[in-house]
Amino acid sequence: MIGLFMAAALALSADTTAQMVEIARQMRVTAEQMRGQLPPEEIAEMLASADQIERDALAGAYAAPTPAAATSADPAARIMAEHDGRTEWLARETACTGYSWENYRTFRLSTGDRDAERDKLCQVAYRHWEDYFLTVRNGGGTAKAAPALEAYDAAAHAAVDFYERR
Repeated sequence: MIGLFMAAALALSADTTAQMVEIARQMRVTAEQMRGQLPPEEIAEMLASADQIERDALAGAYAAPTPAAATSADPAARIMAEHDGRTEWLARETACTGYSWENYRTFRLSTGDRDAERDKLCQVAYRHWEDYFLTVRNGGGTAKAAPALEAYDAAAHAAVDFYERR
């Protein structure tokens, strides 16, 4: 019986619907073979487990994830996974040191490595962040704000890439 559960665990790596249905069938065969050797409660438990596996298989629980399901539809979750749990990750980068969504309209780098192009890239990123922040804060919800967050992430990457190429 342990072998059946090990097989079930190993089978979960891809689309395993057919394999799991086969495991449920094998559990039923084993339960019938063990009648009289195991208490009726254990036989009933095996049959109930087989029933549950079949119900789960019909519901698609063992189907391989589709490419769309494998990638997060939530841009915030994707960005947080890429940047140590932060959506507003540009603040930690040297490329736009000193910038924030509160000051991007007026702030300009005043250090020795001033660059007008970098200023523009940082301003664009933080303009998109401001759009995202204000949409969420004002009750628009994260779904409505998602395009601004995606634009922020792309612009932030452009600013960091520009800075690293200099």
